[in-house]
Amino acid sequence: MEENRNVQTAVAKSCFSRLGGALVVMAVGIVVTQLILAIALEVLTRLGVEAVQTPFVGWLLTFLPIYVVGIPLAVAVMKRLPMEPGEQTRLGAGQVVLLVLMCFPIMYVGNLVGNVVSAFFSAGQAENALVGMVEQMTIWKALTVAVIAPILEEYLFRKQLIDRCVQYGEKTAILFSGLTFALFHMNLFQFFYAFGLGLLMGYVYVRTRRLRYPVIMHMAVNFTGAVLAPWVMAQVDWETLAYLDFQAVDEALLAQVLPGLALYLGYLLLYMGMAVVGLVLLAASRRKLTFQPTSQELPKEERWRAPYANAGVIAFGVMCLVMIVLNLLPVS
Repeated sequence: MEENRNVQTAVAKSCFSRLGGALVVMAVGIVVTQLILAIALEVLTRLGVEAVQTPFVGWLLTFLPIYVVGIPLAVAVMKRLPMEPGEQTRLGAGQVVLLVLMCFPIMYVGNLVGNVVSAFFSAGQAENALVGMVEQMTIWKALTVAVIAPILEEYLFRKQLIDRCVQYGEKTAILFSGLTFALFHMNLFQFFYAFGLGLLMGYVYVRTRRLRYPVIMHMAVNFTGAVLAPWVMAQVDWETLAYLDFQAVDEALLAQVLPGLALYLGYLLLYMGMAVVGLVLLAASRRKLTFQPTSQELPKEERWRAPYANAGVIAFGVMCLVMIVLNLLPVS
């Protein structure tokens, strides 16, 4: 009996190491592709090719390494690992809306924690690269953030990862999926809300085995935070608002800033309202969480060691931690 359990644990450890190794290959592929594209861009710039200085090319520098090279590489490496089939469950439209609402308090609190922790470890010098990206939003970036990224990231971190390790325990698979998803972002600004959302979306996927539901949740979060919010902010004339004297109101200036300001305040109220409702739903749902026994459930003492004390996952974790530290350094 003890020997069988040791063999099972060794097999599980090998599986998680292979999954971690696939994520390492993904990360290396992304970095190498970015480097090659950056060199090519520099060469073309020096040759006087003006077309490379366009927003579309900037989008390609982000899109190609991650979604055309990195994620397909990871899926190819882990392809030999067997997938555990599961019973599919349908959710009604109302249930999906409630799940989307649950994402907002996680997003809000996680973003707040990420900003505070990043400021603490960098003495306030670190800059959130995501802010710069969304401030220069184009149709291509919006398409990537709101549609392509949710589909491909959920396909990798929910379906591909969970389906290949869920036999070792549903909680183990959900935690592994959420943690690797958070590390994948490689910065503290996004780590905490990505981890929280990864746990929620992982649980939804395990219970339904339908990828569409976490994809919808991911799309809603990305669209609201990275597409809609910057657009709303852009409608406010902040420069005029800063110099507006409310004691001697200029009606022309007030008419100029009021529509954008009203839109911004409306967005804030709506967002905070959804966050409060989502928090209530999360609290009410805690007692309804269910976890089913699996075919090769790991013993309690191995639920940390097997998934994380292996070469592949350790290598991925070290790579991500290095990038996290580098992203805390001030941009010169």
